Amino acid sequence: MTAETRWPESRGDPTALAAFEEGRAAFLTRDLETAHQAFSRAHRKDTRHPRYMSWYGVTLVLVDRNSNLGVQLCDQALRAGGLDPELLLNQARVHLALNQRDRAVRSVARGLELWPEDPRLCAARDALGTRRDPVVPFLGRTSSLNRLLGRLRHRWRRRSAPVYELSPIALGVPIAAAADANDPADAGAAPEPSTTRS
Repeated sequence: MTAETRWPESRGDPTALAAFEEGRAAFLTRDLETAHQAFSRAHRKDTRHPRYMSWYGVTLVLVDRNSNLGVQLCDQALRAGGLDPELLLNQARVHLALNQRDRAVRSVARGLELWPEDPRLCAARDALGTRRDPVVPFLGRTSSLNRLLGRLRHRWRRRSAPVYELSPIALGVPIAAAADANDPADAGAAPEPSTTRS
């Protein structure tokens, strides 16, 4: 069940939906101030809508630095709307913005348990990284040999791995989508029509 079928925006206030879409577009272009204002308008029009509540909470933390209310809104959106990849990803964004990496990792892992193929959650997991087992398992993690070998292993694996930006704004954005958003030549191009037939 997707967010669109769970929370049908067509039944709500059309001005709230327009403000929400404006806010998402601004967030994707990294215009956080405009996104915050748009999400604020959408949230004021429909205070019970989980998506509006969650996105407003994200921008409260990123723009206004209001961490208490932002975290509270994201948590309340999860309780009201149920588990949803978008809401869990927003919760992870808030925790990452507050330097609570372990909580961000838990939010993403919780989403991946339910939606293992969701591209946004997979991109967030890859960007956050996972803690690997020690190279020499019978030595402690703090052993100088394990630390040295761990750094070497990390550098070796990083050579062929894609580069992710670890920021609350870019969290959950797949690499191809992030590259397309930053490419000014493709900004005005229309999307390719789908050739898949049902």
